[in-house]
Amino acid sequence: MDRRRHLGRRPMPMTFQAHNIKIPNIYEHASGTVLAIAGKDFVVIGCDTGVCSDNAILSRTQTKLCPISDQMVLATAGCWSDAVALTNQLKMEQQFYEREHFKSMSIESMAQMLSVVQYQRRHLPYDVCPILGGIDQDGQGAVYIYDCIGLLQREGYCAEGSAGAMLQPLLDSQIGCHETVTKERALSIAKDALIMAARSDQYTGDLVIINIITRDGIELHQMELSQN
Repeated sequence: MDRRRHLGRRPMPMTFQAHNIKIPNIYEHASGTVLAIAGKDFVVIGCDTGVCSDNAILSRTQTKLCPISDQMVLATAGCWSDAVALTNQLKMEQQFYEREHFKSMSIESMAQMLSVVQYQRRHLPYDVCPILGGIDQDGQGAVYIYDCIGLLQREGYCAEGSAGAMLQPLLDSQIGCHETVTKERALSIAKDALIMAARSDQYTGDLVIINIITRDGIELHQMELSQN
C-alpha cells in the first residue's frame, strides 16, 4: 500500500456503546392518587402515602398533602421532586404575604398565585397534578384544579394521579347527581375511593391520609391500605 495514501487518511472516529447506561429521567413519576370533595362549609381532601419509582418502592409513609394555612391544603401527584419544589414555593409566598399583611392569604388569592407560578414555568412545567382545597371568603368549601401550565378551574370534586381516571367516574356517580353532600358522606366516599384505587392501581397503597378542612382548622384522619 502506498505509504503517502496511508498517512493521508483521516482516523476513524471512536464510538462508544452505552447500552448499559441508564439516562436519568427528570420527570420520573412517583405516582400515587389524590382527591378532594367540597361541601357547603368543608373540604375533604385525601391521598395515599406510597412513593414509587418504576417497580421500586421509595417510601410507604410519605403524605402528598401540604397544609398551606389553617384553612388551605395542597395535594400533589406526579413527579415527586417537582411536587416538593412547588409546595415549598407556595409556602414561601404564603409566609411573605403573612409578614406583609398580618393575615393568611385567602384561597382565591392562593389559587391565582398557583396559576401564575405554573404559568411562569410553562417552558419547563412542573410535572404534577395539583389540587388546592380550602374554605373561601364566604365560608364555602372550594376545590381548584389545574393543567400543566396553570389554567385553573373551580370544581366540587376531583381525583388526580395514577388512579385519577378510574376514580373520577365514581365521584361523578356518588356526588355529581346530588345537590349537597354531608361531611360524613364525603369522608366515606373518599375512603372507599382510595381503597378501590389501592386494589386496582399498583402505584396506590400503604396508607390513606385525609384532611377535613373547616373554619375551625384541619382535622386529620388516617387509615391503612393493602400494601402493593
